[in-house]
Amino acid sequence: MTKKVILYIAMSLDGFIARKNGSVDWLDKFNSSGEDYGYKKFYDSVNTVVMGSITYKQVLSFGEFPYKDKDCFVFSKKIKQSQYVNFVKGDVKKFIEKENKKIWLVGGANLANQFLKYNLIDEFIIFIMPVLLGNGIRLFETNKELPLKIKNTKFYKSGVIELHYKRG
Repeated sequence: MTKKVILYIAMSLDGFIARKNGSVDWLDKFNSSGEDYGYKKFYDSVNTVVMGSITYKQVLSFGEFPYKDKDCFVFSKKIKQSQYVNFVKGDVKKFIEKENKKIWLVGGANLANQFLKYNLIDEFIIFIMPVLLGNGIRLFETNKELPLKIKNTKFYKSGVIELHYKRG
């Protein structure tokens, strides 16, 4: 299997993935639309999920841990014990060199930007949500230019637009 890192994430039209306090409650109305936005097909295609510690805490607040059937890694300054998660300290580049699977980079922004720093994201599947948040946690905080090629676009009845890019 060839290693591939995919950032699959939703953001507001003005580029935010969460409110300033980390809340993603603004996504609730889209989750209740009955549309899965290709999530099941995507989820079934990945072997590994990777996220930062803030995203991990957010995921835990949703109830039952949703990634039990995947290899799950959480980047954190503090190593903890968990039944379903492997905690990782240190450099994303060193971590990713050891992996040889199809990896879903769940979030958050800090971790995504660390992956960008080393050009480690192969594909970007970004859902543009039809809402302006005005402020919050911005997805991309980079001063590095990265050319991308469009792979696919999809439009949903809810107004959501899926943009799928690969590295250029």
